[in-house]
Amino acid sequence: MKAAIYARYSSENQSEKSIDDQVRVCKKYCTEHELTVCDEHIYVDEALSGSLLNRPGLQALDKAAENKEFGAVLVDDLSRLSRSNHQMLTLVLKFNYYQVKLISVSDGIISDDENSKLGIQMRGLINELYLDDLRKKTSRGLEGQKLRGFSAGEDVYGYCTKPVGELKLNRKGQAKYEGMVHKINPEEAEIVKRIFKEFSEGKSTHKLAIQFNEEKVPTKKKMRGGWNISTISRMLRNEKYIGQWNWRKTKNVRDPMTGKKKSVLRPEKDRVLIFREDLIIIDKETWEKTQKRLEELKGTWPISVKKKAFYQQKSYIHTSPNHLFSGLMKCNTCGAAIVLISGKGMGYYGCYNAKKKTCNNTLLIPRKRIEETIIKELREKILTADNLEYVYKKVEKLAAEGFNEVPELVKKKRAQYEKVQQEIQNYLKFIQLGNLSNAVAGALGEAEKKNEELTQEIGSLEFQKENSFKAPPKEWINYRLENLRETLNKNTVSSALVLKELLGSISLEPVLTKENDFYQLFSGDEKNFKPYCVAHSKIRTLALLDEEKKGSNWLHWRRDWDSNPGTQLPRSTH
Repeated sequence: MKAAIYARYSSENQSEKSIDDQVRVCKKYCTEHELTVCDEHIYVDEALSGSLLNRPGLQALDKAAENKEFGAVLVDDLSRLSRSNHQMLTLVLKFNYYQVKLISVSDGIISDDENSKLGIQMRGLINELYLDDLRKKTSRGLEGQKLRGFSAGEDVYGYCTKPVGELKLNRKGQAKYEGMVHKINPEEAEIVKRIFKEFSEGKSTHKLAIQFNEEKVPTKKKMRGGWNISTISRMLRNEKYIGQWNWRKTKNVRDPMTGKKKSVLRPEKDRVLIFREDLIIIDKETWEKTQKRLEELKGTWPISVKKKAFYQQKSYIHTSPNHLFSGLMKCNTCGAAIVLISGKGMGYYGCYNAKKKTCNNTLLIPRKRIEETIIKELREKILTADNLEYVYKKVEKLAAEGFNEVPELVKKKRAQYEKVQQEIQNYLKFIQLGNLSNAVAGALGEAEKKNEELTQEIGSLEFQKENSFKAPPKEWINYRLENLRETLNKNTVSSALVLKELLGSISLEPVLTKENDFYQLFSGDEKNFKPYCVAHSKIRTLALLDEEKKGSNWLHWRRDWDSNPGTQLPRSTH
């Protein structure tokens, strides 16, 4: 009878000679039981776990068995086929279907023997328990390394690992350090900061990926495809950048039918919370701003039909506006979005439902006119030079109050500095008298270190005092406000998101005639009316005003807006 041999060892830490030993034992069995094995029917898998199904050697063996190229398969023991009881039993059933018997030499099991069923079940259960025990011991060892401050194999962009501890030889004679610790990689950390900064300011992950690939920014593993959207998205959600190096947050579970893995969250009680202040790259404010935008982005990309029931699809314009008021306006008549209907010139805004013939608000307004009108209103009634000058001075006052304690703090630090200087002089005199010892040298080193720290702190405090915030002159403010619209359009996405926070949703109400009669629009008598839109919005003013400013035009206008929040937008001549 023709036979095949399958051999496997699990990891690179095991000896490659294990394969030779398994094949030798199986060949000896073939000789004793008159079985013939050709070299082409010896299938091996090296350094592959027994829990995997997609092993090249095993797949080749399965294909050859299906083609009936042999009548028996020999393994040293059943654990070589699989450590998973479910997978091992599936393979046994497959070989039975192919009419190929399975022989486990060390276990003394032959699958076509009527008494083999119990033995196969017992061996499969034992092999699976061994795998579970090994998994627990490995997890315990890695958890210990994490609690001692060492790396457990995480490869995170922005960090590198460095060996620490004493270099020793292990049981196999290999030189290994006590462990590896994570350190911030300065070059990669700057890229991480750039990703968070530009994304929080409105740039999409798609544009970031394109930009990084054009600039040839290196990836962690120098992947051929370079940067992609999924990589950047994972980085934006990675809590390690804010110091949260939590362990056992997730675990991998395997689909028993396909063998595919997926990551699932562990229960709270199983997690190990670890905070590493020395590994913080992203500050808390930037992190929160990024997470807020990620939450807003949910549903703004195409999703499958199956998932539409779980959350509502949003327009991409909602978080990445193309123009200053994209996605911000809606029709007061039907509630639909006001969108660019025509592309002539800079484009014309109109009701989306009116375009679909389900709304009678057919007014079209040039995009240029909307932007000029609303920004002009903001420029004349809120963002005036007087108002901004007042805000700047208020901020200057608040900053000055915050630095009131600086002179006293500088005085205390200088007193500590002089005391440390005296200590250093005393140590030096003591050493000059010939009284040098390890204790004295250590104390002198500590004093010099403290002296350096105090020098830096005093310098920093004096710099803060001399360079505290100062309100700019009114001429500078006027210069900045002259071309406000052009300034906003330099970074459309960021400016649009700021305007969205300031104005809220803008509702455009069509006013077609003095009597608000739609019939006159089509009567041909255009002298009796001038169609226009009224923009309704909710202004959010800065909370920096105090009692001194109660009589300002700003507050009067704010009250007028609250009582009648409308800005008239003339209709297009078309």
